[in-house]
Amino acid sequence: MSKWLGIGAIAWVAFSLPAQAECTLFSEPQRFNTRPTQDAIVVGHQPALPYRVVVIDDSEATLDQLRRCVLDAYLTRSRLGSYIHIASFSRRQDAEMLRRILQRYDYPARVIYRR
Repeated sequence: MSKWLGIGAIAWVAFSLPAQAECTLFSEPQRFNTRPTQDAIVVGHQPALPYRVVVIDDSEATLDQLRRCVLDAYLTRSRLGSYIHIASFSRRQDAEMLRRILQRYDYPARVIYRR
């Protein structure tokens, strides 16, 4: 009987925990925005990476969904409004590839260029 009690307890714990969010965009979650540079992690604008992939949305719910796949995505603002920064790239082709993936999943993604 204790064997069944143990299995029942494990099943109860497993089904009572919140579901682990899965990434549907990539095979595993990615980090695009934090890059180690010597003894520091650089976050934010990096002149060598002028092509940005952004999602035109400022909701926490969308940010939470995107962070399942891009762990370091973040909400930011510009003079044109708020958006979610997904990644920065040195080549436009790389940014466009990620934009297409995001749009395939109905995210309003854009590539913007910033010097």
